[in-house]
Amino acid sequence: MTTETIKSVSEATFVSDVIEKSKEKIMIVDFWAPWCGPCKALTPVLERQAFKRKEQLEVVKVNIDENQAIASQLRIQSIPAVFAFSDGQPVDGFMGAKSEPEVEKFFETLIKKFSKKVVDETEEINNLLLEERFEDAKIVLEQLIRSNPSPENFSLLIKSLIGLKNFDEIEQIIKGLSPDIIKDSMVQVAISSYELLKNSHVESSKSEILDKINKNPSDLDAKMNYSKILLQENNFSECIDVLLEMFKEDREWREGLAKKQLLSIFEHLGSDDALSKKGRRSLTSLIFV
Repeated sequence: MTTETIKSVSEATFVSDVIEKSKEKIMIVDFWAPWCGPCKALTPVLERQAFKRKEQLEVVKVNIDENQAIASQLRIQSIPAVFAFSDGQPVDGFMGAKSEPEVEKFFETLIKKFSKKVVDETEEINNLLLEERFEDAKIVLEQLIRSNPSPENFSLLIKSLIGLKNFDEIEQIIKGLSPDIIKDSMVQVAISSYELLKNSHVESSKSEILDKINKNPSDLDAKMNYSKILLQENNFSECIDVLLEMFKEDREWREGLAKKQLLSIFEHLGSDDALSKKGRRSLTSLIFV
């Protein structure tokens, strides 16, 4: 990206190119002049960092020698001067030279506070997960985490890897998370889902386990293994039914394992999921029988 690719804005186009456009994305205005040495050093830094975040923000430049009214209105007394606009208003800025890491931090703070694209991306990722397009979600999240390593993004990345059954990669991600992110409730839910599915492996085949149950309907070990196979198949409805039946038969079996497994599944599905709501009601009614 070169300096020439940054759009020049004038007094005549400032409203349309900055004020109105800032209602769609963050607009960064670089006030400069041809004689300003520090401006020439700062502009390429703004360009590079903005290009990495082009979905969320855009840089334009204003020559103050040619557009003195704008500079006067914003009370610019020295250059380089950088102003950020969002929803038609100046929301932040700085004057003077900045290093590349400082500019990067400035942009990241703006994105966290004002970017509309972050909301759109979260919605897009959740839709990808609902459609079971786990690889697509993983690609989007890995890119997003580079600029916004939030607990929510890490929790969604773990969920996409669960869908891909890439448990080794999940282990590596969890090991690399900071204590603050690990403690986050969304990350904890994602980790619980991972542990639930990781521990669902069984040695016997589905037909072998069903044979055991047919021969001995009271074989709770076989029923637990059958519930794990249903879990692997994402057949949550039947899985919940099997575990509820087990809880009804012997709620204390293996220190209440059926109930623990049910609660883990409900957490994995989410509190708004219809199966989760129905299962919780059924479990509650059994507890208070």
